[in-house]
Amino acid sequence: MSDADSPIITFNSTLDWPAEDELEEVEVQCAGRAYLAYESRLLNLRDFLHSSSFHANNVNGVDSSAADASAASDESMKEYDLLNMSEKKLAKLNYYQVLQRKLPMHSSTEDIRKAYHKACLKYHPDKTGRGEEDAVFLLVKTAFDTLSDPMKRRSYDSTCHFDESIPPEGVEEQDFYTVYGPVFERNLRFASFNDPMRNVKVEAASGGKKKGKNNKKKNNKNNGGKDNKKFDKCPPFGDDDTPLEQVHSFYEFWVHFESWRDFSLKAEKETDHDLEAADSRDEKRWMKQEIDRKVKKMKKEEMARINLLVERAMAADPRLSREKKREKLEKERQVEAKRKAEEEKAEAERLAKEKQEAEDAKKKAEEDAKKKNAKQLKEQEKKQLRKAKQQFRKLTMAAYQAASPNDSSDSDGVWDDMEKMNDDVELLCEKLSALELDSLSEALGCPDGLAEVRQVAIETAAGAERQSLLAVEARNRARKEANDKQKEAKLANTSAPWTKDELAALSKAIKKYPAGGAARWDAIASFINNLCKQEEPRTKEECIEKYNQIASAPAAKDASDSQAPDDKAWTEKEDNLLQDMLRKYPATLEKNERWKSIAEGVSGRSKKECVERFKAIREAVKKGKN
Repeated sequence: MSDADSPIITFNSTLDWPAEDELEEVEVQCAGRAYLAYESRLLNLRDFLHSSSFHANNVNGVDSSAADASAASDESMKEYDLLNMSEKKLAKLNYYQVLQRKLPMHSSTEDIRKAYHKACLKYHPDKTGRGEEDAVFLLVKTAFDTLSDPMKRRSYDSTCHFDESIPPEGVEEQDFYTVYGPVFERNLRFASFNDPMRNVKVEAASGGKKKGKNNKKKNNKNNGGKDNKKFDKCPPFGDDDTPLEQVHSFYEFWVHFESWRDFSLKAEKETDHDLEAADSRDEKRWMKQEIDRKVKKMKKEEMARINLLVERAMAADPRLSREKKREKLEKERQVEAKRKAEEEKAEAERLAKEKQEAEDAKKKAEEDAKKKNAKQLKEQEKKQLRKAKQQFRKLTMAAYQAASPNDSSDSDGVWDDMEKMNDDVELLCEKLSALELDSLSEALGCPDGLAEVRQVAIETAAGAERQSLLAVEARNRARKEANDKQKEAKLANTSAPWTKDELAALSKAIKKYPAGGAARWDAIASFINNLCKQEEPRTKEECIEKYNQIASAPAAKDASDSQAPDDKAWTEKEDNLLQDMLRKYPATLEKNERWKSIAEGVSGRSKKECVERFKAIREAVKKGKN
């Protein structure tokens, strides 16, 4: 290389390094392949050419340093040589590493005891010859004394280095599992199933001591009065494909998370109170109260930190976000479906209502049309009947006057006078229809027209009277049947017959309590019951009924004795024969001969009875009886 090609080196000014007292001390956790190789060489597990191509294990050119380092750390890792370590390195070791390098923090009491025995075989003054005041042995002894006592071990484990940081808000979904997974794993250190006092509690519980009601209440009080759900282990954090039930189980564990972390030692340091250095009992009590107050505050801050971690994780968890979106969409779908169902229901009701209204309107229109037509038809029939009556009256009067032009008497003997003729005409106008009246009006043009009108009037009167009599008889029969049924019902409900004593008591009571008194019949019934002492007392209704029977019996007997035998009643057959004879023998015949012939046609009846029966029918029709 020529001088022209040689590089030019320029020296800059020296760097401004901060002063030694200005440097900030930070704790760096060693990790990685290089650190494992360094530890392996430090412990003489391999030489410096272990990873080179000349090493016997690398003859094929395969780099196995990572595997060797892992094997050295897991299987062949040697214990620390505390005798050859500096005080600075010894200060960085925790008590678990002092007893045994691979001793985990959550080891059992038996494992700690075994590790201590191995350490004593190596660092005991009898083995090392360094005396009883050897710092290494004292450190081993202090570590065992602390870790063998559950209370001291809990306090010590709580003061060991622990990263309390939690991820910030707004973590992306793709980074969620890598960011929050290690944080939850780290905080499991203080879970209840990792509590150093757990084994002690189990042993105490299995020692045969039974918890009473007071102990149970005390435990509930220590737990804040909450019935917290217990977990033997934490459900896995999972990944994006984890079932939703497992995700909810995971967060349920952290919502009910119980931390066993003890802040007693940390509170003593922050309050700068040493209980052993207290001058008096009062000062020691005051220090204890200050420390407990600080511990309570730290415990509260610890739980607030855990709750904040859970809240942020649940807010950023993509699995829960998807579930919330799905639930929101499902809720919106249900609301939309409900709204559509209500709209369809309202539309169906509206259509049904419109259809019903249309049908009602159509039906009403048809009914109105029918009523209108019926009314018009009825008015037309009335008009025709009115005209027929007027024409019939006019023609009858004209025929009657033509038959007797000089006086108002009936020369042919059809009617005795004009009044009887008017009665028959009005009867026919009342009973006959317009068509029948028109027929009679046409008949008046014949020579025997008046006689035919007279005959029709007689027949009509007889038929009306017969119908009236039949209706009366039907009503009487119905009334008699109702009375018979009522009497039978009364007889069925009647009590035992009245005795002579009861009748005598009734007579006395009626005289003692005259009519007009308040609650007369109640007093009468009470008097009879008190006097006769019968098994079934008499009611006031029974007393009233018996009194009425007694009072009406003489009147009925007198009426039956004084009643004269009535005329023989006309039967339906005799009435029909009478009508037939009236048609057969018209009024144009001589009266005596006519009624004599009629009486001969009605067997069992005299001429007088036939005339009286005819007059009775005529008077009934005349008075308007139906």
